[in-house]
Amino acid sequence: MTIQAILFILLISAFYGCLFHLITGGNFFTMIVDIFIAIAGFFAGQFIGNIVGREVLRVGVINLGWGTAISIVFLIVGGMISRPLF
Repeated sequence: MTIQAILFILLISAFYGCLFHLITGGNFFTMIVDIFIAIAGFFAGQFIGNIVGREVLRVGVINLGWGTAISIVFLIVGGMISRPLF
């Protein structure tokens, strides 16, 4: 995986974390936690997509579909653990 792909993954997953924080609310610390959870989820999605061998919304070397799906799952579970969602 190239540096450009890693930076793109960080940008996309930080966007997911910020969007989730915008929906659920919280303070600055919870926003940072949401961003890190989204990054971990996206990289976990990349790993799972490579293990399964399925490609969903492939953009270059980035498996955008798996990364997005697992990142959302990580954000929801992390949000449920750290604070009530709604």
